[in-house]
Amino acid sequence: MLEESECESDFLLTDDFNALYVDVRDRYFSRNAEYWPVFAEPGMAHIIAGRQEGLEDDDRLKAYPNGEKLYSRIRQECTVPQAPTIPCPENKDEMLLFAGTLCKNWENPASVENVITMPCDPAIYGSMIGTLSNPNLVYKEYCGMAEDLERYVVRQMATLAGYNPAQATGIFTQGGTFCNLYGYLLGIRKSMPEARSYGMGGTQDYRFINSKGGHYSNTTNLSLLGVNLKDKTIRIKVTKNNKIDVKDFELQLESCFRLKSSVPCIMLTMGTTDTFGVDEVKPVYEIRERLCEQYGIEVLPHIHVDAAIGWSMLFFLTYNFSTNPLGINLVTLHGLERNVELFRQIRYADSFTIDFQKWGYVPYTSSLVMIKNKNDLKALENDPENFSYFEDDMQGQTHLQSTIECSRGGSGLFGAYAALKYMGIEGYQTILAHCLQNANYFRHRLHEFEGVKVLAYDNQGPSVAFRIYNPAVVQSPKDEFKFEYEYQHCEEYQSRLQRNSLWHRDIFLRRGKVGLYTNWVEFICHTSHDEKDRHCYIPGEKAVFMNPRTTFEDIDAYLACLIV
Repeated sequence: MLEESECESDFLLTDDFNALYVDVRDRYFSRNAEYWPVFAEPGMAHIIAGRQEGLEDDDRLKAYPNGEKLYSRIRQECTVPQAPTIPCPENKDEMLLFAGTLCKNWENPASVENVITMPCDPAIYGSMIGTLSNPNLVYKEYCGMAEDLERYVVRQMATLAGYNPAQATGIFTQGGTFCNLYGYLLGIRKSMPEARSYGMGGTQDYRFINSKGGHYSNTTNLSLLGVNLKDKTIRIKVTKNNKIDVKDFELQLESCFRLKSSVPCIMLTMGTTDTFGVDEVKPVYEIRERLCEQYGIEVLPHIHVDAAIGWSMLFFLTYNFSTNPLGINLVTLHGLERNVELFRQIRYADSFTIDFQKWGYVPYTSSLVMIKNKNDLKALENDPENFSYFEDDMQGQTHLQSTIECSRGGSGLFGAYAALKYMGIEGYQTILAHCLQNANYFRHRLHEFEGVKVLAYDNQGPSVAFRIYNPAVVQSPKDEFKFEYEYQHCEEYQSRLQRNSLWHRDIFLRRGKVGLYTNWVEFICHTSHDEKDRHCYIPGEKAVFMNPRTTFEDIDAYLACLIV
């Protein structure tokens, strides 16, 4: 348990690690034109210089030359220019540079609001190559060698995850939500093939299973597919660490099979957004195998894992924790070792989501749905007559007939390839360990404050969630949160929960953005469930340490103003 560590040095950076971190940061996150000449282009250089001024968000518009006038134009102008513009170095597009410079500055070390971060330099370069090449990945004739590059990256990720690279496949798509949609579709088409023609309203009874701690796309995707969310979806309870309750899962799955109800897909999460809860895949897989054999289920429920955030922990599956070559501090080292044992289980999933655009440091959008058995894609194939204007001899040779999209851009693929190529496993390990050391240092320091309760303290991810209580009213944050967690359907309980939440919310608003830009979340965790399965959400504050430029000094500056 992290809370039991009393040695301050266990949370500090080692000199060896810091030297490695600075080298990786300077090579791959510096926008240095000596390493990456593309950043010397005048427009790029203008945007980079503006972002590196380090101004607060509210001050950037005022400081920008002619900013108010440009802001007025971008909000009001509504016509396309009549005459063409002749390109030349002196004729810079002021509106383009204005908008680019004043986009959200994820390069600011204080930017830790959510699971978004600055992309790395090689990924930007790779994405630009992909944009220049302009392949449409949906069809070999439209993308040429880009299809082979996609298969190359898919084999790399299959090997990293423990899949058989010769048997696995994958599809680059536009965001984690689409990846999860593919997971659901794979389950539907395997378990309910008639749904391709007749939709979800057929005679076969079914239930989808996902976790109450999962991303909202777990539900919105089902709605998009026309699923009756109220009657056809089972949401599994979560533990205090926001992991799936395996006992509740087994109970619900067996109930479905007893009632002759099909379960097309089981959606798990490895790395929840707010607290980095990691569902264990192996126990779910083993329960599925046992119950399917017991009840004679021929088509097994498809297990899809939303690992959009957590997938990058796969880079540590081969790390030598005994010798610790990077010099990672002890608290983070032990936490990573626990994480590795969880993420080894991803090989039991039938498919999983990778968001390179999150903890992979690739520009938007770059997402990959990995599929363990390439034969599963046959279930997604549509009737060949729908593809009459494509060459007959190409049918079955590409993903064309199995993809949701008719167009799949290649910039995300090229960016992912370049990031993997240049940073390598060790570069990723260094940056990820830096982020986790920041998160652990933040947890440790928060734990020192009177009135603060850190949620899911032992979850070893970049997300740190917490609640702040009024020390004049609450003597023990730990006991107060325990009271809040045990749901009660009474006015006294609701009043006390609201009192605490409003006090923290007021602190958050009065503090503003100092040191770190944290985020307020209306649902930071669930309460327990009462005898009627009622529960409620508990709000709180969070910081997500994915930013490669954030340091202990930034954290200390925030903590100095934590309670104002």
